[in-house]
Amino acid sequence: MTRQKRLSVISVLLLIILTFPFLISAFKTEKITDNDLKIEHKKTKSGYNYTIFYKNNFKLDVSLTRPEKTDNTILLCLPGAYTDLQTYMVDGLYIDNGKVLNKNKINHSLGGAIKIIDGECVIFPTNKGKLLTDSLINFVVAKKGSLFQQIQMIEKGVGAKYKDVKLFQRRAIVKFKDNKTAVIECYENITLSVFTTDLLELGVADAIYTDMGAWDEGWYRNPSDKKIITIGRMKTQTDKQCNWVVFKTKYY
Repeated sequence: MTRQKRLSVISVLLLIILTFPFLISAFKTEKITDNDLKIEHKKTKSGYNYTIFYKNNFKLDVSLTRPEKTDNTILLCLPGAYTDLQTYMVDGLYIDNGKVLNKNKINHSLGGAIKIIDGECVIFPTNKGKLLTDSLINFVVAKKGSLFQQIQMIEKGVGAKYKDVKLFQRRAIVKFKDNKTAVIECYENITLSVFTTDLLELGVADAIYTDMGAWDEGWYRNPSDKKIITIGRMKTQTDKQCNWVVFKTKYY
């Protein structure tokens, strides 16, 4: 082997040795991103802007205790069911990981509910609470699941109709047509009708509303630097929030 060829071989070997740690680092980074919250920003034909927080392989869960921002297993936190303005407790039937609250206080003005078992959810109509039967409650309890009532905005790709024309920032838990679960939040203040129409455009098959207005404060863990980012605009009744929905990496 000539001197020139030996130098060429040595140069190639050095290049491989120097590059190898960076390749390993790149694979580690890819693995870490699997454990981060996926966030997308989209604009609909209406001109309004939306943020989509994908659940992916994380667990959907509820809590009657305010989640701690220091809990690194929590990626997203937001208020879920409405708060009763007389008692400042959950409005309507609520099941927290097998524990039933307000069994005899079903809200018959709310047409939807969300059932959560093993970290996955089903959004379904309740016929104004009539389908929230003892058998359903017992089933959810036996599975140590969760449930709460809310406005169902979309059922199987069909949007609800509303008389309400108030303008608020809007947020919902949704199931896409491909069965992926996400939380979608608008940036601007809009009506429920516009929000529903835009969710349909984004490919949502089922959607249930979450508490907003003065109770709108939530937060998420920024995937790039893990810092807490607050969401919500009014945030004037945060101290009176009584229940929360979270994306988390595991159950306890």
